[in-house]
Formats: sequence, C-alpha cells, structure tokens
Amino acid sequence: MNTKKVIALIVLSALFSCVNLDNNVAREQAFVETFSGIYKGSFGSALTEDPSDDLNFNPCDGSRQRCLSAEAYLADIVLDLSQGTDGAVQLRFFRSLNDQRRSAELDLLGPGCHTDIGPLRSLQYDSGSDERLATFPLTAGNPICLNKLRPASVHEIKLTLGNDLESGVRTAHVRIDKNVVSANYLYVVQEGVQRRVKIDLDKSLRTRRRTRYRVCIETDYGEFTDCVFTDQEMKQVLLPVPLPGGFAVNYTWWHQLTPNLKRTQGLYRVEQYSGRFATMAP
Repeated sequence: MNTKKVIALIVLSALFSCVNLDNNVAREQAFVETFSGIYKGSFGSALTEDPSDDLNFNPCDGSRQRCLSAEAYLADIVLDLSQGTDGAVQLRFFRSLNDQRRSAELDLLGPGCHTDIGPLRSLQYDSGSDERLATFPLTAGNPICLNKLRPASVHEIKLTLGNDLESGVRTAHVRIDKNVVSANYLYVVQEGVQRRVKIDLDKSLRTRRRTRYRVCIETDYGEFTDCVFTDQEMKQVLLPVPLPGGFAVNYTWWHQLTPNLKRTQGLYRVEQYSGRFATMAP
C-alpha cells in the first residue's frame, strides 16, 4: 500500500470519527432537551415492610449512632436529570424539592456511604420507540456500602426514560443490580416434555426408614396441581463373569427415585433495586 492510500485512509478515519462524535453530541443534546427535569417517586424496596431490603439500609447495632430511620426510606424522593455547567448529562437524587434547590444531594446508598454518580456513560435508544436507556457510573467513598450491590468491579445505574401516553407525563425507571442468584429448577420429562416441579415439604410423608416427598408437576396451563409422592423403585442387573472352568454371576442392585427428578444447570437471574419516577404536575 503506497503512502497516498495510507494518508487517505487516515483522513477518512478522522472524518468518520468527527461525524460519530457530532452524532453522539446531537443525540445527547436531544436527550437532555426531551427528558431533563424533576421527577418524583420511590424505590420499590422502600415500600415493603422489611427495612433490611432497602438500598440505603444501615442496621442499628448499638455501636453506631447513625442508622436507617423512618424518614430515610427512599420513598417520595426527587430525581433530577439535567446538564451540568460542563455540558455533561448528570443524574442526582434529593430527599425533597427544598434539598434540590439547596443542592443538598441524597446519599443514595445510605448515610456515610458518600455515594457518587458520574456523568452519562452511554445512551441507547430504539428508533421505533420513545424510550431511552441511559447508564451512569455508580461509586461510593465507603467501599463497604458496595457490599449491598452485585459483586462486580464496576457498578452503574440504568435509567429508562419514556412517556406515559395516558397521563402525558414523562417516566423514569431506575435499576441498580443487587445480586446474581441461581435460577435453576427441578423438572421431570413426561412424554418428551420438560415440566417444572415444586416440592411440598409440609405434606411429605416421613417414617423412620425414609421420606416420601410430595412433588407437584406443572401442567400445560402453568399450574402445579398434578401431585404425586416420590417412591424408590429397585433396579437390578445380572452380569455373567467368566471364570476358569465356568461362569459366575455378579448381582448388582440399586434404588431409583420415581418420578425421575432432574435439575437444570447454568441458569441465573439478576436481582435489582428498582425505582419508579414521574415528572411532577405543574
């Protein structure tokens, strides 16, 4: 490849980079103009009876003076999506509108965590949908507070924004990965169909010799109404063993559980903290 071709490729690459950069800037500007504003809402975990599942939960153990109090639940809080003085798109949370006016940000992961939400990291959208997916990096000055999040080297806030056609307000759905748990399940194969199984321990039959578990098999309608008790079926096999001058018989036996329960492998799901917000009525 001659020098002129190399130079031409470098110039074209630079031009494409400039075009992509301009497109990204234009997309971010349109995003800010459409969805920036004040939203109010709550995290779902803050609405449950168990305070320990809250995103900002800090237990009181007598040695700590600051812990979660009733007014610290992440309910009826303020989400502020705006453009900073440096032009970066920023996401902030506040306890109230008064705090938002005073720029007194909410420590989202809890008191003493020093939560920091970085500027917009990425922006995705589907041309056939009004929704936009924005991600923001999430860190904490106190690394202990990150233990309540999914074990990972980096953390982020996923923000899905759209419009409620009925009410006409803009909506914001906040998600933060909490944990990764196994999604494997027991199943049986009936006539070539894999069906989920639930074990009813309360109604199982227990004796001194063994326990017969009550298992309920999923029907075609997604209901677990086909219930049976497990049993052990004896299996045996006779294997002839050649010996000098004749044959001997090796007798092997074992018990096989019926129905034949199996378990899937390698299935996982991500649990998330989830918050629902909407723009406030004028």
